[in-house]
Amino acid sequence: LKLDVENVYFSARLSEERKRIAKKVRKNEKILVMFSGCGAYPLVIAKNTKAREIYGIEINPAAHKYALENVKLNKINNITLLLGDVKTVLPKINKKFDRIIMPLPKGAESFLGIALNKIRKNGIIHFYSFAEENNYNYTKKIINNECEKKKKKCKILDIVKCGQFSPRVYRLCVDFRVV
Repeated sequence: LKLDVENVYFSARLSEERKRIAKKVRKNEKILVMFSGCGAYPLVIAKNTKAREIYGIEINPAAHKYALENVKLNKINNITLLLGDVKTVLPKINKKFDRIIMPLPKGAESFLGIALNKIRKNGIIHFYSFAEENNYNYTKKIINNECEKKKKKCKILDIVKCGQFSPRVYRLCVDFRVV
């Protein structure tokens, strides 16, 4: 991956988390990575799975530029990268996705409704959030409330600690199925 750490967020510590997600992807899935940055999630998924197509949306022009370059460097042809705010770009994509990855741990809840609009029935969302140790109910409540608003049933499959923000505050990934 090419990137400039002064202009683009990237965490090498999340490499195991990116691999974990890639291992869950099944053949021919259509995947959306919201907040795709320099393309780390789309590239790991493209290189390690048989996903049909992967979309990435990023608002930071510098990160988007690096993502485009990284796709070329890695000779990947099933990734579509879009520059812009998820809230304006995603409604213009006339597709539903099998899997949506939301790797923005602070503020992702304000994008959960739009993700629920774009997930297929039985699709999986990987929702990232920060939570205090042993107090994951708040994150589950956010997901359940948004699912109720959208009149969708959600089943939490797993909650994974995938990093630490500060003492006793963790980055979580909540994997849930929309049924």
